Amino acid sequence: MNDKIKDFAKRSLQNDTISPNDAFYLMQIEGDAVYDLFYWANRIRLKYFGNHVKACSIISAKQGRCSEDCRFCSQSAYYHTSVKEFPLLNTNKMLGAALCAERIGSNTIGIVTSGRSISNSNDLNNICKAINAIAKNTHVQPHGSFGILTKEMAESLVKSGLKRINHNLETSESFFPNVCSTHAFADRVNTIRVAKESGLEICSGAIFGIGEGINDRINLAFTLKDLDVDVVPLNFLHPIPGTPFEDCTPLTPMEALKIISVFRFILPDKDIKVAGGREVNLRDLQSWMFYAGANSTMIGNYLTTKGRKVEEDLQMINDLKLELEVL
Repeated sequence: MNDKIKDFAKRSLQNDTISPNDAFYLMQIEGDAVYDLFYWANRIRLKYFGNHVKACSIISAKQGRCSEDCRFCSQSAYYHTSVKEFPLLNTNKMLGAALCAERIGSNTIGIVTSGRSISNSNDLNNICKAINAIAKNTHVQPHGSFGILTKEMAESLVKSGLKRINHNLETSESFFPNVCSTHAFADRVNTIRVAKESGLEICSGAIFGIGEGINDRINLAFTLKDLDVDVVPLNFLHPIPGTPFEDCTPLTPMEALKIISVFRFILPDKDIKVAGGREVNLRDLQSWMFYAGANSTMIGNYLTTKGRKVEEDLQMINDLKLELEVL
């Protein structure tokens, strides 16, 4: 057993802080010590979450023609991809997606719209109506991802029944210009602060495998810790033809699992959710994401890519003797 990893784990088990240097050491671990890293990440998960895991679902409620140039995204108007474009869905379709999420075991449904922000008051009103309908007619919590928010937008969403906003930082502040040039890292941080001040829970994480370095991963994790977000979704690049990152090589399963584990050490009591790209990057080791420290995952399809069959994910959770948390 690697004593250094054990010492770091003892701190995380007491919800004490490890340092960026400690995290850098953990990110560089190779060989048999990787299994020590996973072991302690799992112990930390068990300390704060027991054998309960969470599942969430999302719906692409407005798709394509996004004004932003995020280089991994198939919905950007800057790139020629095969993504289907459509305007904001009506309330019944969004409610139907929430009812479907409830049936398959998700405890949240994320309404996701493309674009820099909610583009007009009519869309905002219709989004609020849909959130209200979901809150009143299902047991799943309505969450949302609507780009940059103003205080007025956030307050309207809260009044409609929204519980949580997703707004990923994507990567470190220093690497962010390599990912997007049409808005700044500070814009994303500001939206998180506006949402928190309005009473919304915060879901914010990253995408890995886009050329970032170890320090970028660590700096991002500590930024999320400083912002005290509630849920940290970890996405792994699924290269989309037509985007600037189409030729990126997916991370190896072990590298992806190390990232999950180190984030668990840094953020011991936060929900860590493995989301987009897990099928491509983790491959046959998808079930290991929980042993590596995750306590949550996304089931069903993603925004513009297919997920694994829901039945397979539910069977995986059952085979691991984990309990799917329901509201």
